[in-house]
Amino acid sequence: MTSADLVTLIKKHPIGFGCLLVCLVCGVAIYLRYGNIEASQQDLDTKAAEVAKMTANIRNSANLAEQVAEMQSYAKELESRMLKAGQLAVNLQYFYKLETENGVKLVDVRQNALPRNAKTEGYVGVPFSVTVQGTYTQVMNFLGRLQNGRHLCRISAANFTKSAASDGSEVPVNLTLNLELLGQQP
Repeated sequence: MTSADLVTLIKKHPIGFGCLLVCLVCGVAIYLRYGNIEASQQDLDTKAAEVAKMTANIRNSANLAEQVAEMQSYAKELESRMLKAGQLAVNLQYFYKLETENGVKLVDVRQNALPRNAKTEGYVGVPFSVTVQGTYTQVMNFLGRLQNGRHLCRISAANFTKSAASDGSEVPVNLTLNLELLGQQP
């Protein structure tokens, strides 16, 4: 087939040739754009996630000023409930106050040294060793007041032992505690 025959064929069937040309152009366009579909989908997903995050941030920021004020008041309350690690007399006074309120006998109370790896700023657990003696009810009341008291408390070890009864009344028990009260570095 020569070029003259090809030109004659195109002139004889112009609609068919136009359709063939359009099909070829569409095929090339689809082939070239097919590689971009996956990248475009990933880009769309990334932008959709970013829009969802922005929408959530806008929705959650509606009461932000009130929430900040509330968090600041909680922080002040927390600061007021903390011990100062260097104020030994004040810290021990807390346990003596609990002793008088609950009727237990404070056998031993010691503020232990802070761990060497304790942070130099911020909050730290001030360790104590406490031994109290009293009736079971008194000791449990002491423990409840310690856990729900003014200072935030974490008990790491507790040991109940029975003492010898002296007068036939309720059997006294000893409670030995290793605990930490939330505090600040001196």
